[in-house]
Amino acid sequence: MSEREQDLDVIIIGAGPAGISAAIWCNDLGLDAVVLEKNSEAGGQLLSIYNPITNYPGLRTENGREMRDRFLESANSSGVDIRLGTEVVEIDPKGKFVKTAAGNIFQAQAVILASGVRRRSLNIPGETEFAGRGVIESGSKERELARGKTVAIIGGGDAALENAIILSEYAAKIYVIHRRNSFSARDEVVDAAAANGTVEFVFNAEVDRISGHGWVDAIDVRDRSTNSNHTISVDLVLARIGVEPNSGLIQELAGSGPNGDLQLDQNCRVIGSPVYGAGDVADRVAPTIITAAGAGAAAAKAIVRLSVRRNYV
Repeated sequence: MSEREQDLDVIIIGAGPAGISAAIWCNDLGLDAVVLEKNSEAGGQLLSIYNPITNYPGLRTENGREMRDRFLESANSSGVDIRLGTEVVEIDPKGKFVKTAAGNIFQAQAVILASGVRRRSLNIPGETEFAGRGVIESGSKERELARGKTVAIIGGGDAALENAIILSEYAAKIYVIHRRNSFSARDEVVDAAAANGTVEFVFNAEVDRISGHGWVDAIDVRDRSTNSNHTISVDLVLARIGVEPNSGLIQELAGSGPNGDLQLDQNCRVIGSPVYGAGDVADRVAPTIITAAGAGAAAAKAIVRLSVRRNYV
């Protein structure tokens, strides 16, 4: 039998910066809220940041996990209710309840979707098979693993080039492979990577396969100009080809942008839906920690203003 929890004001899906901020603001505004997080710990994309964070005003941390801890300190002091390991699988079309994978029902007056993003996968043979055996997650996190090795970095944005620069201090050789003939990364990042003798750019190319014997030892690369194929011997592979919004829960209820990101109106509501949105799942213009936290606050304020306990406006 499923458990049914009622009489909540707000259900927040996701315990990243946007969800935690929304919960803190709900508490400050006198709203009874719960945060449902499918993972075993809170933090969202903060847990994937391994370099110092220096551009959050008034707060500097050595990495994303430390910032997550600071966020949770504020949440805990506010009495925020975060339910970890609670995956939401359904949102009511009227935005009044959600259902979890365990079959539990949470009912509320409003729902905030703050489910964030996930890294886009290459979806090629070998990517899953060699995860943790040559296919790595982060240059910053796994830099020591690259010492003396040959690394293939796939992508053309800031993240790809920044990882190339980081790993160039450790790796013997780095290939940056991009499907287009120029990078989308900032000029200063591209110039820094280009000036590094360890880094080689491979343009108009796609990686079709990752192969090896127990560990990655090669990638199959297709030249998009000639459609010819060749093999490059590598020890490590890192994909940085962007992110995708975790918006599947709402896409059947409302329209989304061309990349799957949620489209919000001026009141933080997903256009065509009663559900509110906050953070990277809806922000493709400035997906940063500070904008996610601000969006969480804005969504909570909008709920108060438009639908719940109007005396708190």
